[in-house]
Amino acid sequence: MRRRWSAVVAVACGTLLAVAAWTALPADGAGQPAPARALETAELDLLHTAGELLVQDCMRAQGFSYWPVPRVAHADLRDFPYGVDDVDWARGHGFGRRIERRLDEEAAAGPRARYRSGLPPERLEALGVALMGPDAKGLAVENPGGGTLSHSDRGCITASWRQLYGDVRLWFGASETVKQLGAVRTGRVGQDPAFRTALAGWSECVGRRGFPAEHPVRQRDEQLARKGPAAEAEDVPMATAQAECARSTGLADTAQDLHRRYSDMIRAEHGAAFDAMRRMQVAALPTARDVVARHAGS
Repeated sequence: MRRRWSAVVAVACGTLLAVAAWTALPADGAGQPAPARALETAELDLLHTAGELLVQDCMRAQGFSYWPVPRVAHADLRDFPYGVDDVDWARGHGFGRRIERRLDEEAAAGPRARYRSGLPPERLEALGVALMGPDAKGLAVENPGGGTLSHSDRGCITASWRQLYGDVRLWFGASETVKQLGAVRTGRVGQDPAFRTALAGWSECVGRRGFPAEHPVRQRDEQLARKGPAAEAEDVPMATAQAECARSTGLADTAQDLHRRYSDMIRAEHGAAFDAMRRMQVAALPTARDVVARHAGS
């Protein structure tokens, strides 16, 4: 799904949506320290809320207004990395076009957009510097998918990390690595021979349904790129065919089995990043509770 400025901030303030997709690490052998646990959804919500409130405090101290961004933009918003495979969701939402439109409309009419539109160019630029830092320098980590990821070691987002997690370099390196590993996992699943075999059966199935396609994600992206009433009228029947074929041909089950298998492999390969990130998250929970409680009482 595509989200704009608000979602960029939400991800930057904690990387929690991607983090939540990884399950607990398996126990190590005897004599090895137990790996850090994965956080519960409520704990991830707490950390995100605290981070957003800290950003809000920091921005206010610099003379700017800031509206905290929810961790989940919409209750019905779903991510399907291997194509839509939930038949009921497809029947109700197609490919999620209306959810996306509603979120865009709410964002355009919301206080954040009105506030930004009322700022002169120099103040708008200063707002970006206050939030994100003057440049993407100071924090860097090798991207497991290739290249280098960097972020400013200044700005209110980094300040919120410092208050919650302490060592911002370790936090950025570990959490950003984990976030990027989601794409690595999706790529490995997509290249697995079992997935490609199941994909051929899925392609034949949707073709018989009148929606020829070679890959469900490409089919979805191409459909969402089409505009107008005629295109939108096809969203639900096409998404439903995609999901029903994913179920009937075994593509959905194959993708989920491979998803779990590669999750285990990737966690083993990058255990240090997962462990560091999770230990920092657990350690940050008391501070996060204090931040949320302080704001609730203010």
